[in-house]
Amino acid sequence: MGWLRLAFLMYVALTVIYFLTGIYSRSVRREKLEKEWDADPARQGLSQQERSAFIEAGMVHYDKGLKKRLLWLIYIIPTIGFLVTIYLVNWH
Repeated sequence: MGWLRLAFLMYVALTVIYFLTGIYSRSVRREKLEKEWDADPARQGLSQQERSAFIEAGMVHYDKGLKKRLLWLIYIIPTIGFLVTIYLVNWH
């Protein structure tokens, strides 16, 4: 039963890490889009609404992209390691 308690605590910790990493990753992507907009001299005369639309379109693209999906590795890799450890300890 100890491994169930360990697994529960592991998933609680991984969930916190997942959400914090997701927030950080989105923030970095948003900042990159803002800098991309500001660096282009052709966009300097455009309105704030157009800038917001550009950033939101980039964030929608990010949400559907590979980097967002790779965050699931935060759960997958430790789970595989946990299961392999349990297998090796108990059956070898």
